[in-house]
Amino acid sequence: MTAPLLELENLEKIYPTGSGQLHAVDGVSLTIARGESLGLVGESGCGKTTTGRAILRLIEPTAGTVLFDGKDLGALSKADLTATRRDLQIIFQDPYSSLNPRLTVEQAITEPMLVHGIGNSSAERRDRAAALLEEVGLLSSHLNRFPHEFSGGQRQRICIARTLALEPKLIICDESVSALDVSIQAQILNLMRHLQQEMGLTYLFISHDLSVVRHVCDRIA
Repeated sequence: MTAPLLELENLEKIYPTGSGQLHAVDGVSLTIARGESLGLVGESGCGKTTTGRAILRLIEPTAGTVLFDGKDLGALSKADLTATRRDLQIIFQDPYSSLNPRLTVEQAITEPMLVHGIGNSSAERRDRAAALLEEVGLLSSHLNRFPHEFSGGQRQRICIARTLALEPKLIICDESVSALDVSIQAQILNLMRHLQQEMGLTYLFISHDLSVVRHVCDRIA
């Protein structure tokens, strides 16, 4: 039997408060198989986003174990964690604040490639960025434009292209369509399903909306 790509065991995140402690994440355990899409569902404020960020160590868990592709993420050095983050990516809720307004689309997509040493030249990275834009339903001619020139749905497509630039093994989608109109939500969800089938992606799809999760996920937690 193939080992899970992601395995959480009793993950906790506790914040101190004036009157004691706030258990933002309290004993979460789950597994995600390679190529699977798992929906993590709960009402607003229940700790879903905190769970996603604790997996990535964007915030440090208080307790518990996160195993990713056989590695204990909590035991990794800063350098090893940075290298592993190429395989672990996140798409945030708000496509408007996710993109730096001062960077062109080309710069936004190629920046993570530069950080992780992908591509032998700027021309090669530009070609890859152009191909990714077309993969997500935009035009290569959009590379020279700035984020303010795009709609919310188009910006989220750019964010998806930027995420795919690193060829990640797992993508955490944190309410990634909740800020979009319903008709645009369906387009983005269909795109994500298509990309998963084409590229063998694995998703942790965080949402408060069961209908959205049912559309794209194999299992629900």
